[in-house]
Amino acid sequence: MPLKKLAFFALAALLPLPAAQAKTIADARGEVVRETMTFLNTPYLWGGMHPGTGMDCSAFAKLVYAKAGLSLPRVAREQYSRTLYLSPSAVLPGDLIFFAMKNPGTAKVDHVGIYVGKGFFVHASFTNGVHIDSVTNPYYYNRLVSLRKYAGF
Repeated sequence: MPLKKLAFFALAALLPLPAAQAKTIADARGEVVRETMTFLNTPYLWGGMHPGTGMDCSAFAKLVYAKAGLSLPRVAREQYSRTLYLSPSAVLPGDLIFFAMKNPGTAKVDHVGIYVGKGFFVHASFTNGVHIDSVTNPYYYNRLVSLRKYAGF
């Protein structure tokens, strides 16, 4: 092989490969929604962070987002503080929904779910584990604090 060709191939081996196509926001949202469904029927465990032994609501949201390559804090109130407000008309699948379960009517966030579309969200509840609920269910609707989006969305 001529020396020039050999030098070219040696130099090419040192150059980085082209970057993989970046994920679109729509792709990331889709991954979040798909991942929520993989955890349905996981038992609830306060402070739990593993689907095999049980998870609480914020661990569920953190794990789902992590599977989609996104980072959330561990605790619901921190997730709330690091996300952006959405009007109800702007909510999209993959957005987060926050509640004040212990103090309805206040902004004391202590529960989080992931909106999956058509008025439904997936969350880890104390009584049913990870499951789907309706935002219009009076129990949840009366405790709703805010709809929020991940800062990258």
